[in-house]
Amino acid sequence: MEILYGTRRKIYYYLLRQREPVSLRKIQRELNLSSPSLALYHLRKLEEMGLVKETSEGYTVKKLVLGDYIKVANILIPRSAFLASFFITSLILLWILTSLNPFAVPLFSSVIIAVPASIYIVDVVRKYFELHSGRSRED
Repeated sequence: MEILYGTRRKIYYYLLRQREPVSLRKIQRELNLSSPSLALYHLRKLEEMGLVKETSEGYTVKKLVLGDYIKVANILIPRSAFLASFFITSLILLWILTSLNPFAVPLFSSVIIAVPASIYIVDVVRKYFELHSGRSRED
């Protein structure tokens, strides 16, 4: 699949953030594109790629291709944000636990290392099989 870049990428990300289909003119205005024909050209290319579809109300995303992002309430959040929040919370809990019971620290630390290690192992295996099967999660 062709990689998204430049104007095409801007249009795709813009459509991802919208709750409802968007008209061609609105896309052109919101993204400060020079003309509606430029927006239409890129929208047609995105349609050919199977990423965008045109409805009677306007254009909308047909397929999510951002493997490293999760869409939550029309906001794109990197997957790594969840692990970062896990580590920050774990660090705070470790400090609290150390002050309360220093003997529980080795067990707690082992769990904190095992959880993300397991998540990364599953992710690596999943990506390995995706790569070798020629398919992606979005297929």
